[in-house]
Amino acid sequence: MASGGRRFIDAVEPILRLMPTVPKPKEALSMGSRLFWTFLSITVYLLMSITPLYGLSPTTPSFFMSPAIASILGITFGTLAQLGITPIVVAGIILEILVFSDMINVDLEDPEDQAKFNALLKLLAIVFGLLESIALVTSGQLIPINALGGALIIIQLLVATLIIILMDDLISKGWGLGSGISLFILVTIVKQMFSMTFSPFILPGSTIPYGAIPALATAIYYAIAGKLSYLMTILYQVNFPSLTGLIATIALALIVLYLELMEVSIPVALVQYRGYRYSVPLKLMYVSVLPIIFTAYTVYLIGEGLTLIWSAYNKVNANPFLNWLACAHSTTVGLIPCPNSLLYYFTVVPRNIDAAYIVVHIVMYAVLSVVFAMVWVNLAGLSAEDQAKYIIQGGMQIPGFRPSTRVIARFLDRYVRMLTIISGLIVGVIAALGDIAGVFGGGIGLILVVEIIIQYYSLAMQEQLFEIYPGLKRLLGKE
Repeated sequence: MASGGRRFIDAVEPILRLMPTVPKPKEALSMGSRLFWTFLSITVYLLMSITPLYGLSPTTPSFFMSPAIASILGITFGTLAQLGITPIVVAGIILEILVFSDMINVDLEDPEDQAKFNALLKLLAIVFGLLESIALVTSGQLIPINALGGALIIIQLLVATLIIILMDDLISKGWGLGSGISLFILVTIVKQMFSMTFSPFILPGSTIPYGAIPALATAIYYAIAGKLSYLMTILYQVNFPSLTGLIATIALALIVLYLELMEVSIPVALVQYRGYRYSVPLKLMYVSVLPIIFTAYTVYLIGEGLTLIWSAYNKVNANPFLNWLACAHSTTVGLIPCPNSLLYYFTVVPRNIDAAYIVVHIVMYAVLSVVFAMVWVNLAGLSAEDQAKYIIQGGMQIPGFRPSTRVIARFLDRYVRMLTIISGLIVGVIAALGDIAGVFGGGIGLILVVEIIIQYYSLAMQEQLFEIYPGLKRLLGKE
């Protein structure tokens, strides 16, 4: 299988050479220069997120995508950021699975193979961007003004995908800080959080501002005048900013920050320096947020499938079994699922939320997140066997155990297995609680924001240390 994967890469190598790329800087850039390119990329992405697609009909319906999924993929409906980072993320996940399962034989330590891998990632991202653009237009999710408008929308989205790929390449090659993907996710979610907190605009049909802080100020003003109904309204609103959501956002952010900084230390010793011991830290949040993203996607896809069943077969002629699967009512504010149907529990925070939904939502997210965490650990090179290989290859050993991959893997298995289950359970419960409490940016978005901010803080501290002590960078092989 691996040789077949190698032949595939060799076959597409002429195409890979045509992929656009950003060259690495000839010398290490200063922190100021890297910040400049980072903020320039942020500015371009923000401009893309407010630039409407030319040729798009004003009658285009709501996007066929969960708001939570849209925010973590950097999607802004009807703009050049319509696809967000979806093509890159999908291409990256597929390639990682193929590489770690040895279906594609690539040595990521080899610069030449790494260049081919990056070129293949760009190629797949462009292909996915093109296919997704065509699908959005042909499925009616993006309605063009005419046939020419449809072609122009596809071309615009393809060019936008290429720009995002190059900006990600620019940042990752050392011109900017960190990863372009993480940066664009952070910008999108923070923008949504800022809007939900401070937006002074009043939505159609409402009498108070959209943002929680202006709405609170307005409600207090009305309360002084004797109208307490506005103050009661903003305490908790489903799918709208509320005072409960603001408090929950701050509280859960602090909890996630605390959990992200917790570690389990594994004592190791350097083989070539007898007596020198230190610890290898394993994060409590071992599997990060990818399992909960898969969970959210699974819940979303099942919900959309049930909605299609209701729309196609059960909307007019009711059937008892189909009613149990999918039952809903079309209203002016959207589709409201029936509480006694399965569709109700696969809807991300429906308007008519009850205690049964809260329990099922939390349990469902927790169980699915743990399942996906266990699958992802084995696919992404995070299993006990993989950690044991890293320890042996690094010239280390665990005191009291033979320097054997199998022996060390058996010792690490209890730690890795427990951390996988615990971290999957934690992110699942926090994401579900965040959705129910009305956390700004969604439960998953909040976890992502905290995690990315920690990564950027660590990176900034590291870069500052390298600027003070340049020799340390050469010693660690970072040049």
